[in-house]
Amino acid sequence: MSARYFAGKWNEHEIVVVSSDNEKLIVDGKVVAENKPGLHFFYVTLTGEIPIDPELSVTVIFEGSNCCCIVGKPLETSYDKETKTFFTEYYGHKLEANNKKLKGTLIVDGVETDKEDGMFNSFAILGSKATKDGKRYMAILEPDGLKVKCQFYAEAENVRMYYCQKQGGELIPVNRPDGDDNFAAGFMIGMSI
Repeated sequence: MSARYFAGKWNEHEIVVVSSDNEKLIVDGKVVAENKPGLHFFYVTLTGEIPIDPELSVTVIFEGSNCCCIVGKPLETSYDKETKTFFTEYYGHKLEANNKKLKGTLIVDGVETDKEDGMFNSFAILGSKATKDGKRYMAILEPDGLKVKCQFYAEAENVRMYYCQKQGGELIPVNRPDGDDNFAAGFMIGMSI
């Protein structure tokens, strides 16, 4: 299987996902997470620490020709079986998420801030409105066998990941056939992988 590459930048740090017989998450040239080789159904989630700040993690979800990336502070998550709600707190703010009727919902301080659009998805990434510095609360809901699991993030940011081809040791974003060609002109990531 030929390798596929996705790359993005977060605060001048380079984030790369390499998918071949397994998937690797690389931050600033260092592998921070990888899975075992083999057949992976639907999507793959990889999470690793940001080498410069152990309070932050980077999570990527790789599904087919798409790659989603979040950098933020992972929060300890609890689950209330009676209400079927995941919850946590962060500096006095209460975060809740549920997956009622197969539609994920994120609630911050009692106010619904995001909800799935009703389409059946393998996973859901839900977020609050961004603050002036671009940070938000986020939740990832994904299947765990016949159940759903949830991970909350505080001070989280989306990182735009670009489909790339490797040419001479550099990853160069390419126009994809599906029209996803929104990369900045001249954007290159000079990493040898």
